[in-house]
Amino acid sequence: MGGILAAGWLSAGVVGAALLVMACGPSDEELNQLIDDRARAIVEAVPTVTPVAFPTPLPTVTPVPFPTALPTVTPVAFPTAMPTVTPAPTPTPPLTATPQPTATKMVLPATPTPQPINDFREVRSNAWPSVFMVDTLQGHGTGWLIEPGLIATNEHVVRGSSQVIVRQSLHPSFSAAVLGFNRSKDIALLQFEQSGAQLHPGAAPLAMGQITTDNAAETLLALGYSGSGVWPNGTVGSASANVGVLSQVSNFGQHSFGVNLKMDAPVDPGDSGGPVLNYNGEVVGMIRSAEERTSGGQRVVGTFFAVHVDEIRGALPDLKRGVSR
Repeated sequence: MGGILAAGWLSAGVVGAALLVMACGPSDEELNQLIDDRARAIVEAVPTVTPVAFPTPLPTVTPVPFPTALPTVTPVAFPTAMPTVTPAPTPTPPLTATPQPTATKMVLPATPTPQPINDFREVRSNAWPSVFMVDTLQGHGTGWLIEPGLIATNEHVVRGSSQVIVRQSLHPSFSAAVLGFNRSKDIALLQFEQSGAQLHPGAAPLAMGQITTDNAAETLLALGYSGSGVWPNGTVGSASANVGVLSQVSNFGQHSFGVNLKMDAPVDPGDSGGPVLNYNGEVVGMIRSAEERTSGGQRVVGTFFAVHVDEIRGALPDLKRGVSR
């Protein structure tokens, strides 16, 4: 724009200068010089434009991606008419509760007496000093202290013997005489001199209890010297403990061992004559035998017999008098 204005102004000036020259009458050289000077002055008076500096390479503009198509907005449908609100029914006032009579205080029954637990560790601990090995020339069995100076055992244990050796768990052995026996009941009674026998301090007569068919399935403890050997000092250690339950009370009749306990406490040869105890520590029987076969010859496992305590009580008076039969 400036260049255009300068050129127009220059044209007008030149024409004016020419007219002036022509009017005054200068020469052609003076007129040309005047025109040149005037033109140079006009050009020099035009301002110089300062160029704007740009970086050598202009930065490349990265285009912003846009989705191909914007998602269509689904209009929300509103029901044509709002649902009518059904007014809630007015609740019926609650019925007034009829006062109940005061409950009578319940009287709880008395706390039952705790029943014994069938844990025979304490029973065995109390009884073992009173249980002995009965050693004969034919073999050995077991006996137990029934009264001071008297030991009960089986008749078949001492059969054919008048004297036996009584061996203790920890104390010296001593001799005893066969005072009497009842072969049909398989019961025998031994007598020894109390002054000549050094018994264990815990050895005391074992009390006898009661047992009936009502006690079936109750647990029993049998003590005996099955398979025991004699130590070099003559002692034999304590009797073995075998636990089982009473299966039933069996009556073999007057001439066939009488009333016996049928049980599953596992006893073996050498246990014969040992006491069978209930959970009160009372003697309810005396180990007698094991059933190996039925009358038909079938093998039997787990059936054992013990003389009923009532048979022992009944035979004791005659045995103490030395009666044998």
